[in-house]
Amino acid sequence: MKSKIKPTDNAAIHAKQLRRANRLNSIKNGLENSSIKEWPQIFAIMSETAVSIEMEISFYAFRNKINNPGEFTLNEVTRLAALFGVKYDVMADWLRDRIKAKSKSRIFRD
Repeated sequence: MKSKIKPTDNAAIHAKQLRRANRLNSIKNGLENSSIKEWPQIFAIMSETAVSIEMEISFYAFRNKINNPGEFTLNEVTRLAALFGVKYDVMADWLRDRIKAKSKSRIFRD
């Protein structure tokens, strides 16, 4: 049995895509102008679950990488940058700042 596509279905799908694009654009702007300093600011805009799904990483693995940002692979940093629409360098620098904030090592002291 074929189900008919209602005009409201397309409108709902379009609205969902628009909300996603707006969220990603907000994160992009925050990363580029350095107004986003911590993960909770990103997760206030887009949930951890949504980001982990978009990254194709299990929620548990993603949560561990958030708690220890040094565990992100280069490929994952590239995917994060692509997801948020920023250059790789912007994303890598942002993650490096998260690593510095969590690390007590002399390597990361300025």
